Amino acid sequence: MFLLIFVGRIKCNAIFLWGEDLTMKKLTNQLIGITSGRNFRELGGYQTLSGKTIKMHKLLRTGNLADLSPFDLDYLKDYGVKYVVDFRSQEEVDHQPDRVPESAEYDFDPVFSEDLTNSSRSINDLDNQSKDDADFGFNHMLFAYEDMIRSKSAQNAYRKFFAKLMENDQPSQSLIFHCTAGKDRTGFGALLVLTALGVPLRTIKQDYLLTNITTKDFVDGMVEREKEKGKNENTLQSIRDIQSVHPEYIDHAIKVMTDDYGSINDYLREVMQLSSADIMDLRRIYLD
Repeated sequence: MFLLIFVGRIKCNAIFLWGEDLTMKKLTNQLIGITSGRNFRELGGYQTLSGKTIKMHKLLRTGNLADLSPFDLDYLKDYGVKYVVDFRSQEEVDHQPDRVPESAEYDFDPVFSEDLTNSSRSINDLDNQSKDDADFGFNHMLFAYEDMIRSKSAQNAYRKFFAKLMENDQPSQSLIFHCTAGKDRTGFGALLVLTALGVPLRTIKQDYLLTNITTKDFVDGMVEREKEKGKNENTLQSIRDIQSVHPEYIDHAIKVMTDDYGSINDYLREVMQLSSADIMDLRRIYLD
């Protein structure tokens, strides 16, 4: 059974793509016990095409760490967090600096010089851009994903990310990678690393869409507050499109990589500069 909520002409405002093999139990397994952060998720437990499984307590994707409570910081320390890779711009970091668990290494690794996903932009800025165009947010996100794939700054950032993934080679140590909302720059990073580890594309897409469950209350609250302030439907739709994820976003990223480079795996080899030995090392570090 699949549930899709359609909005507009061709795009779907997907609250979640719910498949028979992705139950609430599975969702619960991917969440970790963070009380004051947004979109904190384990990538451990996902199976690869070869039948191996990503190790638990090795790889986490999240939103920013600025609001973590002392309890959450202790939780992440006990969880084994050793590395924190921050994909945000300098402006985002200055506005909301991460709170890093004790003994963890913080790595500033900006994908963009500014937040092209608009996840951290003010509602007034968004209102000025979108009030006359209901598709502004959706189309802008497609542009942002193209830039993640093609821009030199993004390519360098994701190469640096893979280098840090290689360093995370000790048992019982975790690496967190994140941006502001933990969905686009982080989602694209997850697409790359999960592909390198041999996780099926179907599973990668399901993980990508979990954002719409973990952030639903946040997005609904933001939309409702702006509706009460009198924002028109075009702006409200752009807020939804920018603060959520759509299957079309990740599909567009895959198409761009396929058109430009041949496949995601070719992109990993040519642009991320991962050799066969590098892929084998990644799988040795992260798979059981």
